[in-house]
Amino acid sequence: MGLLSSSKGSESSSSLASVGTATLNGAQLTLTLLEKAVDGTNIPFVKGVAGVAVEVIKIAKAIQTNREECDNLMKKATSLLVVILGSLKGKTEDAIPDHLKSAVERLTTSFQEVLAELRIIEKRVGKRSLGGLARAILYYVDNGEKLNDCSAKLDWAMGEFQVTSKVDSCLKDLERHEELKQGQKELREGQEKMDQNIKASRVEIRDGLTEIRDVMKEQIMAKNPQSE
Repeated sequence: MGLLSSSKGSESSSSLASVGTATLNGAQLTLTLLEKAVDGTNIPFVKGVAGVAVEVIKIAKAIQTNREECDNLMKKATSLLVVILGSLKGKTEDAIPDHLKSAVERLTTSFQEVLAELRIIEKRVGKRSLGGLARAILYYVDNGEKLNDCSAKLDWAMGEFQVTSKVDSCLKDLERHEELKQGQKELREGQEKMDQNIKASRVEIRDGLTEIRDVMKEQIMAKNPQSE
């Protein structure tokens, strides 16, 4: 079974292609499109990382403070999720190599760590009115640092996954190149064998014609002995 189900594949692919534009047009639209894309995912470990990523985006959207840092984190999480879904789109679970599966597992861990931090920040924000202005300012600064750390973690995760995907793509290109070379070799060997068969056929035809000529000559001489 492919990454995108046959019933939802077209809609999910369209949703995925629209996410980048939607990020600029509105967070809620982005979430809607991402959720549609995730719904079309049939591979469990891909659905797992996608689900955590969507949860990260939802909480970052809901936090009412440090909006610049939250928006930045949302964009990074969205971009990373689009890269993941785009890289694995149309593939079956068996067709995904182990090193790429491991990369997705590491991505899941990164998203889970970011999600844990966001839940702490979300809880803090909910209690900010209880601690007075000084605590609110302290939380604001600390939250900003933690959100920036989360963004840096996703940057690193993005880079690692893209490198792994590139390696996978290069390996596939190398395999295709080797297959092409093998195909060319087989074609060349086939052509050589065909040439040999044609050459052998020409010899057989020539020998056959010579034999026919000799037989006809003997017949003629037998009928006209004086021709000697």
